[in-house]
Amino acid sequence: MNYRHLILCSVAGLALSLTPALAQEAKKPEPPKQETGAKPAAPAAAAPEAPATKEAPAAKEAAEAPNQSVPDYLDDRSTPEQLVKSYYNAINRQEYARAYSYYAEEGHTQAFPQFQAGYENTVSVVLRLGKVESEGAAGSTYWSLPLAIESTQKDGKRTVYNGCYRLRLANAAIQGVPFVPLSILDGTLQKFEKPLDQSVPEACEAP
Repeated sequence: MNYRHLILCSVAGLALSLTPALAQEAKKPEPPKQETGAKPAAPAAAAPEAPATKEAPAAKEAAEAPNQSVPDYLDDRSTPEQLVKSYYNAINRQEYARAYSYYAEEGHTQAFPQFQAGYENTVSVVLRLGKVESEGAAGSTYWSLPLAIESTQKDGKRTVYNGCYRLRLANAAIQGVPFVPLSILDGTLQKFEKPLDQSVPEACEAP
């Protein structure tokens, strides 16, 4: 009788000790059920980084280039001063064929492609004129015109030059066809260290 009582007490004690563990196990959440044949969800892809914006080369060049406006068209051969102004007006407008046409035939010391290439880095030219002098000889009139220019390059560098242009017009009353207008015979320029407004020679040296 005592043995049976001891066995029952032992069984009852073991049941009491296992009850909290069984209760804790029953509270664990079950993993979600996956449908048969369904693929596991892929992780969310990270948003791609926006590529760095690159400045267009043309826009960059425009921003770096000196701010220059195109001058009004000028084509005037009425006087030596107006002709030289027209010449540099053509250069500033990048109308190199027109600029080339202001030279007399014998004044073309280089072919047009070389003439144009000489201005490929020039952005603009500022002109200052001195006092013109004239003389007549052999049915033609010749002029000497002292001048100074300030040339601005694409890299922003500015350089002052001074010198003299010689021009000629054959007597218009006795010319035939084709008529040859007032033209540039030649021009000599050299680099000068003073500011533009102080660089115009007082007169041209005798050729």
